[in-house]
Amino acid sequence: MPKPKIINKLISINETEIHFHDLTNPKVVFDFIEIINEFHDSDNKHFVLNFEGTKASFPNVCAPISGIFETLTTQGFSFQFINLSKYLQKLSIDKPLKVNENKHSANNALDKVWRFDSADEIYFLINSFVEELSQVIVCEKGVLDGFEWSINEVLDNILQHSGNTFGYVMGQVHKRTKHFAFCAYDSGNGIYQSLLHSVHQPKSPGDALNLAVKEGITRDKKIGQGNGLWGLHQIVIENTGILNISSGSASYSLTNKESRVFENIPQLPGNSGCIVDFQLDYNKEISISKALGGYVPVNMKIESLEDDFGNIIVNLKNKESGVGTRKSGEKIRNELINIHRQSGKSITLDFRDLNIVSSSFADELIGKLVAEYGFYAFNNVFKLKNMNTSVQSIVQRSVAQRMIESFDNNREK
Repeated sequence: MPKPKIINKLISINETEIHFHDLTNPKVVFDFIEIINEFHDSDNKHFVLNFEGTKASFPNVCAPISGIFETLTTQGFSFQFINLSKYLQKLSIDKPLKVNENKHSANNALDKVWRFDSADEIYFLINSFVEELSQVIVCEKGVLDGFEWSINEVLDNILQHSGNTFGYVMGQVHKRTKHFAFCAYDSGNGIYQSLLHSVHQPKSPGDALNLAVKEGITRDKKIGQGNGLWGLHQIVIENTGILNISSGSASYSLTNKESRVFENIPQLPGNSGCIVDFQLDYNKEISISKALGGYVPVNMKIESLEDDFGNIIVNLKNKESGVGTRKSGEKIRNELINIHRQSGKSITLDFRDLNIVSSSFADELIGKLVAEYGFYAFNNVFKLKNMNTSVQSIVQRSVAQRMIESFDNNREK
């Protein structure tokens, strides 16, 4: 039995109680693996995991740690979780949410660790992520398209190349820094093992990671064309974002368009696994065509909103958040701005079958859109139709109040 010891300020161990002090630094993942490796051949594989004092958490810690917990339970380990805050309980760090069993929670898919087990579940999750991102933040042109393309490729890679039929993912918005962060993890073969018997024959795990981010690198052209990690890499460079890929005993880091490879990273015996962690600046435009060498993916959401003539129609009656609260108005307003920025097209808001809307909803949606775009630009971008006289009166009053407020504010300046 190892003597009780302190690893660092991120994680400590006293006999078989492991205390997680910080869930915002990805180094804690590898420190935890290092601790577990000392006990791997021991008879005592029961651990108490103490999260007392742990407040914030990031996807690049929670997604892999949660996946590793589940992996270790299949290898004879058992864990008792203590002092989990309400936030960590909601995040499900102790038991990742299975998609099919928790679809009711997917309208708030961010800040949760998810386990997916099929292509259908990936499709459902990604739609949930994109929907929520479009409602809680306003992104520059190309950001949501770039994200959707990237996360599709990353999660599909897990099913196609890891040797596993499942994986883990978590996403989070950081409004202070205007970034969103996503991390995917699998406990499969790892990139080195995947490419080892291909025509590329990497010399080391680090060499495998350098190869993996190049265009056309794949273990089998019949399965994939090798565009996934290369495309993500290009999108991150275009956005000046951050990308970290860890697999086996190596880690690849891309920051400020400069890359480095680190060797001799701790890994679980028999589980090379792979962590793909990326951050995008949603305040910085992405040229998808430039990043992907001329290819522009189809935005399926925007396409689904178009009528037979290519006009974008948003039916407010179909919005799950309703038309009665200020929060709903804010979500729909963000979504509309994102649709306009991504498509460059005008948008028709259809009030058909709505008998009434709240004043707070009308102010948050229409009033603030008019204030943000200006009256002339608003009329060029947004069309309002099928409003009854009651809804019309409420919207007109909200717009008038917002315009007066904007005029007063400008006069004071």
